[in-house]
Amino acid sequence: MNTLKTILYMGLTHGLFTLYIPYQLASRDKPFANFGLLAYLAFPFWILGALIIIQCSVDIIRRGRGTPAFVDPPKELVIAGLYRYVRNPIYVGAMLFQVGYTLWFGSAWSIVYALFFFLGFNVLIFIVEEPILRNQFGAAYEGYCQTVPRWIPRFISSSTQAHKTEVSPPSQAHVDDDAPP
Repeated sequence: MNTLKTILYMGLTHGLFTLYIPYQLASRDKPFANFGLLAYLAFPFWILGALIIIQCSVDIIRRGRGTPAFVDPPKELVIAGLYRYVRNPIYVGAMLFQVGYTLWFGSAWSIVYALFFFLGFNVLIFIVEEPILRNQFGAAYEGYCQTVPRWIPRFISSSTQAHKTEVSPPSQAHVDDDAPP
């Protein structure tokens, strides 16, 4: 059931705000720049963004036993997979799409949209998501916030990762069973 709810939620929200609206804005705008062959870099950005969104959604379903929707959050704190590197990898994946639109279309509107998109993410995170996660997971989430950055990955050593997973009680956080000791 979480899979179906995730597909519906992600299809609606990311389908609309990550794909449809920015595509409509960028494709109808007159280009401010022609990136030439660099425009083809949009494809790796789009592919990487999609893979990140899909992988993180799967992690939330499998490891967190919930959905990415803040109205039906995970039952367990997910600190595995890409969540070991940034707290909001789904949003990072969505931002990669926006970079792709800018490269492909050379649209000023795509840049404006990406800035509002990023601002909207931050408002959603500060006002809705983080308070829900703090309330639900308490000290485990606080510890996670102290060790994992919100947006820019900081690749950490395995000893730091091992310490981080020891701090989080197993009932409150799902650690990556495949991670090196």
